[in-house]
Amino acid sequence: MKKIFPALVIITAVMVINSCKKPDLPYHYPNEQSEAGVANDWYRLQYRILLERNSSLNAVYFGYIGIGLYESLQYGNKNAVSLSTKLYQMPAMPAKEDNKNYDWQVSANAAMAAMLRAFNVGLTAGNLASIDSLENAYNQKLMHGGDKDIFMRSQSFGKSIAAAIKTWSTTDNFNSSNVGYVPPVFPGAWVPTPPAYINPPINPYVSNARPFLVADLTAIAPPFPIPYSEEANSDFYKMVKNVYDVSKTLTDEQKQIALFWVDQGNGTGYTPDGHNMLVVTQALEQTKSSLAVAAEVYAKAGIAERESIIVAFRTKYAYNILRPVSYIRKVIDTTWLSFIPTLPFPEYPANHAFITGTVLVAAAKVLGDHVTLTDHAYDFRGWAPRTYTSLFQVAEEAGISRLYGGIHYMPSIKEGLSLAKDLGGSIGGIALNGGNHPGK
Repeated sequence: MKKIFPALVIITAVMVINSCKKPDLPYHYPNEQSEAGVANDWYRLQYRILLERNSSLNAVYFGYIGIGLYESLQYGNKNAVSLSTKLYQMPAMPAKEDNKNYDWQVSANAAMAAMLRAFNVGLTAGNLASIDSLENAYNQKLMHGGDKDIFMRSQSFGKSIAAAIKTWSTTDNFNSSNVGYVPPVFPGAWVPTPPAYINPPINPYVSNARPFLVADLTAIAPPFPIPYSEEANSDFYKMVKNVYDVSKTLTDEQKQIALFWVDQGNGTGYTPDGHNMLVVTQALEQTKSSLAVAAEVYAKAGIAERESIIVAFRTKYAYNILRPVSYIRKVIDTTWLSFIPTLPFPEYPANHAFITGTVLVAAAKVLGDHVTLTDHAYDFRGWAPRTYTSLFQVAEEAGISRLYGGIHYMPSIKEGLSLAKDLGGSIGGIALNGGNHPGK
């Protein structure tokens, strides 16, 4: 079996894109469409916050937030077990009071509000007001006609879960610094890329972070399958020439796909992890999933996001493969630039294929892969929504978008998708109860 490893949160290079208004996301009022609204609305608020920033911490925190949501209502799901019995070094979570009644939506609301406050760095006054507004809106909805003791007990339980999750997160050794890292030098090694030529590259120490699965403590992808060569008849040259040739004949559809998955944050788009999780939210909404199913999906998708980030960056810095732009400008065309910005870290494996794929394979293990999904991520920019016949098809498009963008080789994309099936399947298959989900 292939060993896989998590890829760190992608910090995307700044790209000049037309200015746009913020999306109109439904987070100011309770979602009346399904019982999972309390979870989906909180995630939609998190995505809205991500539009304003580009933090390498968010992918990490999606894992903790998903776990916290699941734990905040785990006792309300018959036969469900705590993730503390499944994950590496996860402590036991607070227990509910015996023979006491709880409202698990109240618990989830309190936990999500507390975690968004705790995990998001540099919240603005507007962000805090939005969190307060959503929390109060659900409190008013859920308190109406209810038992005050049950409400207060449930709210306290949710807050206790959030506090325990935050405390656990402080011991995970996550290091987003690049201070002191010196890139290795050898034929075919990564070198700084235009136009910014950032050096040292970002996220070289992410592999030292604590994974959620003990199997991923040292997991790494296989070596890059093609030996480096600058000879025109070599497999490596032909592989890079494919990237170059594709860039010269991009169709309008291919350009749209490349831009749809840039995900740069900074007020113009979601971060990559934010877009991945937004797809998960849309899948839950469009399948009208229950709160119990949503909690399991968010937990597994968040675990998959972080886990694939760790493995991906461990692999990237183990092999240090150069980017297409570096090879092309040296060997093929000295003036060439990629269609989208090349990211400042080694090439292999392709993060969008691996990370997005891992997240969606994990989600599909619960929801089933044959979910027709329409992604409205960039409706607010006037871009047409994109429709898929399965969750994995989303990952396939995210992967190929990096070829169209000129920043990844085809073997890296294919290997990323293959690794995603392995790691995402393992995470999605974590047994949390005896129930039957569509994906089982």
